[in-house]
Amino acid sequence: MPVFDQGYQHWSGTLSGHAWRWLAITRHGVRIAIANRWLKLALFVAWLPAIVLATAVCIWGLVEQQSELIQTILPMLGFLDRQMLLDPRAYRMEVWTLSYSYFMLTELRLAMVLILLVGPNLISQDLRYNALPLYLSRPLRRIDYFLGKWGVIVFFLGAVTIVPAVAAYVLGILFSLDAGIVKQTFPLLLASVGYGLIIAASAGTLILALSSLSRSSRYVAMFWLAAWIGTGVVSAVLQGIEHEGRRHAIRRHRHEDPTSFVEQELEAARTDWRPLVSYTLNLARVGEEMLGKSAAWEKVTSLRPGPERDIARLRTIDVQYPWTWSAGVLLAVFGVSAWTLNRSIKSLDRLK
Repeated sequence: MPVFDQGYQHWSGTLSGHAWRWLAITRHGVRIAIANRWLKLALFVAWLPAIVLATAVCIWGLVEQQSELIQTILPMLGFLDRQMLLDPRAYRMEVWTLSYSYFMLTELRLAMVLILLVGPNLISQDLRYNALPLYLSRPLRRIDYFLGKWGVIVFFLGAVTIVPAVAAYVLGILFSLDAGIVKQTFPLLLASVGYGLIIAASAGTLILALSSLSRSSRYVAMFWLAAWIGTGVVSAVLQGIEHEGRRHAIRRHRHEDPTSFVEQELEAARTDWRPLVSYTLNLARVGEEMLGKSAAWEKVTSLRPGPERDIARLRTIDVQYPWTWSAGVLLAVFGVSAWTLNRSIKSLDRLK
C-alpha cells in the first residue's frame, strides 16, 4: 500500500533536479554511518598507508634531485639495486607503479573492513522496519534508491582509495620538480582512480545484494565474511595443496636446478585457476593489470644477476594467469548481484 501524508506542508527550500534525487539517500546514509566510532577508527587506520605512499614518492623525488636532504636516509635504501640509485629517473615509473600497487592492495583489504562496518545495514534495516514504501511513495525510482545506497559505499571507499591516491600524486609531483613527470605518470593516476571505482562498483553492488537478502544485519555481515574471508581461505587451501603436489613431483624427477624450478613454477602459475575462487584475489588481479605491477617488477628484477633474478621473479610475480579470467568472474558476480537486487527490491505497486 502506498503511504500518503495526511496533511500538506508547503516546501520553501531549494528544489533540486530529478537527476540528484539519490543524493539525499547518500547524504543520510553517510551521516548515519559516520557516527559509528569503529568506522572512524577504521578510516583512520585506512589513511595510514596513504602516508607511506606519499612518503615513498616524495623520497624518490628527492633521490632524483640528488638532494642533500636525502643523504642521511640514503643508506636505508640499500635494498634497492645500485643501478636504480645511480639513474633514478630511468626507474621513476617502476618505483611509482610498485608504490601505488602495494598501496591499492593494502587499501583493498582495508576496504573489506569498511564495507563490513557500513554495508550490512543499508538495505536490511529498510526491510526490517518496512521503510521501502516510505522511500518509493516519494518521487524516487528504484534506480534512485539503489544509487543512493550505492553512493554510501562509494563515498567511504573513495575516501580511502581515490582521494589518498590523488593527494600522494600531487605531493610526488611537487617534490620531483620535473616538468615531464606529469606526462609520464598521469596514466598511473588514471589507472588508480579507475581501479578504485571498480572496487567500489563491484564490492558495493555485492554488499547491497547481500543486504537485500535478509532483514538481519548480522546475517548480512556473515554473508559478507563468507564472500571475503571464506572464499579466500578456500582458495589458499586449494593453492597450497596444488603447490605442494607440484613441488613433490619436481623433486621426484630430480629437477633441483633453481632456474628450472622457477620456470616450472611460473609456467604453472599461468594456468592456475585456484585464485579465481577468492573474491579479493580477483579484484587484486585486475588491479595488478591496470597498474602494470608485473611489468614494473620485470624491469626491476632484470637488474639482478642470473639465478638471483629468477628467484626474485618467483617471489614478486606470483600471479600469472590471464587477468581476463578475474574480470569475467567479477562481471559474473556483478550480474548476479544486480539480478538479486532487482528481484529483492520491488517497485511500489508490487510491494505487499
